[in-house]
Amino acid sequence: MERTILCVDSPERIATVSSAIEDHEDLTAIEATSVDEATQLLEDEPVVCVVTAYDFPDGTGLEIVETIRSETPQTPCVLFTDVSPGDIETSSFEELIVEYLNRDLPDATDRLEFVVNDVIDHSAQVGFLAPEDEDERLETLAEYDIDELPIDESFDRLTDLIADHFDVAVSFVGLIEKDEENFLACSGADWDSLTREDTMCTHSMLQEDVMVVEDIADDKRFNKNEQLENLGIVSYAGANMTAPNGQVIGQVCVLDHESRSYSPAERETLQQYAETAMEILELRQSVLEARPPEVAQ
Repeated sequence: MERTILCVDSPERIATVSSAIEDHEDLTAIEATSVDEATQLLEDEPVVCVVTAYDFPDGTGLEIVETIRSETPQTPCVLFTDVSPGDIETSSFEELIVEYLNRDLPDATDRLEFVVNDVIDHSAQVGFLAPEDEDERLETLAEYDIDELPIDESFDRLTDLIADHFDVAVSFVGLIEKDEENFLACSGADWDSLTREDTMCTHSMLQEDVMVVEDIADDKRFNKNEQLENLGIVSYAGANMTAPNGQVIGQVCVLDHESRSYSPAERETLQQYAETAMEILELRQSVLEARPPEVAQ
């Protein structure tokens, strides 16, 4: 399968970088020579990796990386530069993860092809977007004693009802933890969890409204996600499970193996199902907390 790499460097150096990439038969290079040009290409072209220099007249390579992290956080990045790490301004980019390769090394261009293939194949620096108040969100989630709550049967019935109502292949209730999403119930599939990097709910939870992806093949955030492809996911809709303090702790979602849209009324209904799931969780937690200590044990 051909994989497209965005190469960003000065006009004098760009040809050397793209040639090194295209020495591999499965890699195709597209070129940019400025931060603005690279940003525009990222909006127009799906890429599986970015190789960028550091210094540009209109900014730095880390600004390009920041654009990727806000749009397609699964995309690995390689900073290919002769600027030493100590001279790179990183104070405002503390959350960015970038592979660094010094282009002054004797075999730098040969190593570049290897590094690019490695970060693509092994997802060495895959990350995901998290809310600014992620710590508080995780604290809220930890307040629910999921292992002790009698919710399995209720959520099984709820996901069956959701799948039937929307006539979809899969519906689930998932809690989004630090590194993964754990499914409390899943109708139509036997899934226990997905990593935060792979789950679409990592993006959906950041939206106030229901997030709909009619066809992941048309969405740059997900069209290179092999895990979603392996699961047969084509379309998605997800609604937030919001705790009383306003923190989003999970999602109620519907998935299908074919492209489809959701009307405003259907989105509202899905949100109501998410509110129902949250109410079930709240009720069960309240009952657990109200038990005498000897009963709760």
